[in-house]
Amino acid sequence: GFPCPIPTSRLDAFFVESQGPAGLKFTEFNAETPAAAAYTDGLAEVFLALPILGAFAEHYQVIAPPARPGVLHALLESYASWRGARALPRIAILDWTEVPTYSEFVLFREYFTRMGLDVLIGDVRDCDFRDGTFYVAGRPIDLVYKRVLISELIERGGMQHPLVRALRANAVCMVNPPRCKALYKKASFAVLSDEANQHLFTAEQQAAIQEHIPWTRVVEARQTTFAGRPVDLLEFIATNKDRLVLKPNDDYGGKGIVLGWTVDSARWEEAIRTALSVPYVVQDRIELPSEVFPAWVESRLHLGERMLDTAPFVRMGTHVEGCLTRIATDPLLNVTAGGGSTVPTFLIEPC
Repeated sequence: GFPCPIPTSRLDAFFVESQGPAGLKFTEFNAETPAAAAYTDGLAEVFLALPILGAFAEHYQVIAPPARPGVLHALLESYASWRGARALPRIAILDWTEVPTYSEFVLFREYFTRMGLDVLIGDVRDCDFRDGTFYVAGRPIDLVYKRVLISELIERGGMQHPLVRALRANAVCMVNPPRCKALYKKASFAVLSDEANQHLFTAEQQAAIQEHIPWTRVVEARQTTFAGRPVDLLEFIATNKDRLVLKPNDDYGGKGIVLGWTVDSARWEEAIRTALSVPYVVQDRIELPSEVFPAWVESRLHLGERMLDTAPFVRMGTHVEGCLTRIATDPLLNVTAGGGSTVPTFLIEPC
């Protein structure tokens, strides 16, 4: 019903200065249910209201790049294309009510409502499809802002779930659509960086991949190359744990990720066995950037090193709108997994 398979997405990245030319190194592509756009904007509003930032703003221009409008525009653009005309849809933000990101759904509902939209937060278990209309909690819905993972929807709801049947009947518009799943897989980076696929890309694209995408391979018994030299992939993984990361191909929240330099040899061998039994990728280590950040610890100001990532939100696959920044002492840098904190992102320059 609409051309773009990824109306909303987020590129998880690190601004690296120690590995070649300074620039962004992308480690994952959240192309299914990218979170934190509303959290980021909410935090920015809180920080901008602080007296200390008001004093700072007397000397610097402080701009918080908004992220929520990009999500809203992606939803409305997709719906207009699906419907064939511009109109205000009845929206359901859909996931399980017990997920830890539920509070962000509340922020989105408040924002969408301020923009004049009819919106509710719905549970996947409260859906119905009858007489050609899709319902959530008894209310007819035109557009689903899908925050539930497709894999969880099918595993727990089955192929006859009302949402699946409504999509098949083209009775409801859903963002992101099911075809986002192929791009969401972590193996998408293996498609980009594997020498076997170089013929698929132009010289300019290959240069961009080389600059921004770390070496990534699907874990399997095969011959490949690393830094231009031939290697046996499984042997290379086994003997280079201090520079490699193992990631499940289809998971989120940092689950299943093993950072080789943080575990002993026995744990790494166990991780390799797991990676051979279910789909996994292996990725070259990125040198994580760090900066000094203030924190309030035990009633005192504490200045300490924190690693940080820079994750731009992308609308319709082409427009960057807003940015998620996470800081942590844990190199996993995942808030859901308890490894970090989300902070607002500002652009500043002297007045």
